[in-house]
Amino acid sequence: MKRKMFPLILFALGLLLVAASVLRGEASIALLVFIPIIYGGGWILGLGILLIISSFMSFFFISTDVKRTKSQSRYGGVVFIGPIPIIFGSDQKITKIMLYIGLAISMCLLLLFLIFWW
Repeated sequence: MKRKMFPLILFALGLLLVAASVLRGEASIALLVFIPIIYGGGWILGLGILLIISSFMSFFFISTDVKRTKSQSRYGGVVFIGPIPIIFGSDQKITKIMLYIGLAISMCLLLLFLIFWW
């Protein structure tokens, strides 16, 4: 279970560093048509982006290394095309969880945009 938490911890730390960079003024948030963009300079932003990318890579390696059992796997995901989340899952419970995660991410992005736009 601890191995599966590693990518989530990396991702959370990366988001915190990106947010800290924005709060310190080293990075800015913009909206290009309907796509939120974070840009800037500084080592905090760079480290945050590096941690986020590392979290995706470590999730991929950990998920492919897991031994498959005879029980059926459950999966789900959220894909954002601009501000619109596309949600999928192998069963209704996972799909609902992905829906809540997609809504939470959308609300966080909207909140960040509104805070830094004004």
